Amino acid sequence: MFDIFPLVIILLCLAAIIFVVVRKFPQLANLDVENLSEEKESQKKKEMIEKRIAERGRKFREVWGKRLAPLRKIWGKLQLQFRIYFGKIEKLWHHEQSTKLKAQLKEMSQEEKDQKIKNILQEGEQNFHLNNLEKAEELFISAIKVDAKCVPAYRGLGDTYFAKGSLEEAMQTYRFLLQLDSEDDNTMVKLAEIAESQGDLEEAIQYYQQAVVTNDALSPRFYHLAELLLKVKQPETAREAIIQAVELEPKNPKYLDLLLEIAIICGDKSLAQSGYDELRIVNPDNQKLGDFKDRISKI
Repeated sequence: MFDIFPLVIILLCLAAIIFVVVRKFPQLANLDVENLSEEKESQKKKEMIEKRIAERGRKFREVWGKRLAPLRKIWGKLQLQFRIYFGKIEKLWHHEQSTKLKAQLKEMSQEEKDQKIKNILQEGEQNFHLNNLEKAEELFISAIKVDAKCVPAYRGLGDTYFAKGSLEEAMQTYRFLLQLDSEDDNTMVKLAEIAESQGDLEEAIQYYQQAVVTNDALSPRFYHLAELLLKVKQPETAREAIIQAVELEPKNPKYLDLLLEIAIICGDKSLAQSGYDELRIVNPDNQKLGDFKDRISKI
């Protein structure tokens, strides 16, 4: 009698399998084999594109990492300036801080300090956006009094100095901010803008290079970097930058225009021709197409 049980179990399992297959049969019958093949092909293409992008990103970081080697040496020289600047602000804090404030801070829990800083920063940002820059500066410094390493407070203070036109103070604040957050690419761009406004294109280029290595997803930075490199007679390096900009925005006529200009200067006929073909499709009414065509033919 017990020998029948295994047979019964097998039959029940077989029945269950048949039931599932019967239920799913209409779906299986409706499968579009051609679409399935296309889906596999699409997935394969996607994987190839992702692999190519990853490889380009790796090569890009290698190339620009080498170019940033001189900038890393400069950071060592700037360490002393950072310490001097921090010391000056520290003295200012100690001078302005009252005994009452010190006592309050000692009695506060970390949670209370965090909430106090949050409130001060919110008020500081509101005043900044309302262009009440003196009040914003005061509030951001107040936040720094509570936490000497408060990154948002330094960022707000730097932006306030920048908006006031106090570029030296803004520059020192941004440099110190990079000591606290070395991956802050927005601060790198601010320092580049200050350097450019002061006519120091080489320093501006170094900061832009550092910014695009830290964050290589923003095409306008590559475009402007290419412009600056062209101004300082570095067309070969400018070519690398504008290629990255076009990779990110392949249909941008402004980028293609600069790509063509740089490719012609570098004597890169293949790049110039491909850029010309793309620009003609994207912006067929471009007045410079005829001139570009003539210049390409002379390469």
